[in-house]
Amino acid sequence: MTIGSLARVLLHRWYLTIVVVALVAWFSRAAWTAAQPQYETSTTFLVTPSVALSTPLPENVPGTEPGSRNPFSLSGGATTLAATVSTALNTDTVQAGFMASFPEAQFSAAEATGSSGNRTYFTVTTATASPEEGSAVIAAALQAAAQQLLDVQRAVQAPDNGLFVIIQSTPIDGPVRTYPDRARAVGTVALGGLAAGVVLIVLVDAIIAAAGRSIGRRREATAQSTSTGSAPDGSEASTHDALGTPGQRDVDVRGPEPTSSHGRVTRHPREHAGSAARRP
Repeated sequence: MTIGSLARVLLHRWYLTIVVVALVAWFSRAAWTAAQPQYETSTTFLVTPSVALSTPLPENVPGTEPGSRNPFSLSGGATTLAATVSTALNTDTVQAGFMASFPEAQFSAAEATGSSGNRTYFTVTTATASPEEGSAVIAAALQAAAQQLLDVQRAVQAPDNGLFVIIQSTPIDGPVRTYPDRARAVGTVALGGLAAGVVLIVLVDAIIAAAGRSIGRRREATAQSTSTGSAPDGSEASTHDALGTPGQRDVDVRGPEPTSSHGRVTRHPREHAGSAARRP
């Protein structure tokens, strides 16, 4: 079926088209109203050297070995640590730990996007079903990030008095109410309903057309049988008249009986002779 033929069907069955559009609009509005809100909360985590790591070391006493320092204290170390921690916070293994108390919440950490000296920050965002859960999820994520940062530095034997730390550097933004599933739900209902309605209209049109053709064929057959059983040209009647009714054929063939001048019937000689022969 082409687009033109489909449009003709929809216009021909305009009453069904109106019903389908009205039902789709009603269900779409219901889906819009039933959409559940989410509350987005965000903040910024900052990876920065601790106070001990930022304090310059005194001059080494001549003849002594220099003290152990954090390998990440070199230029770019904070950026590397921030990227490592943000990636870890997005893994299922780490999230299973700090988000166990928030099964319906969502959390994501962005890549490290800003750096100032030996400081690097990244943004974290959470979406919860209630506005109160956002702050709690961020606090749990900050503790998990601190543990990840400590594990990475201990893996390279960084001293406890020379570590990088992670802090919340900006106030919590939100919660902001959003409806992320509303547009998707309404679009699904609208498109699916219209598609199903068009298919239904085409099927109904085909059924009605088939029924109309069947009724037309039956009427035509009835009309043909009626015209065949009758004799509109009078042929049957003329044949019946030509043969005559029983008992009248002999009379019609012989003609009328002859009569005498006195009104008596005069029989033919053969009939008279036959009657005389039958007399005793």
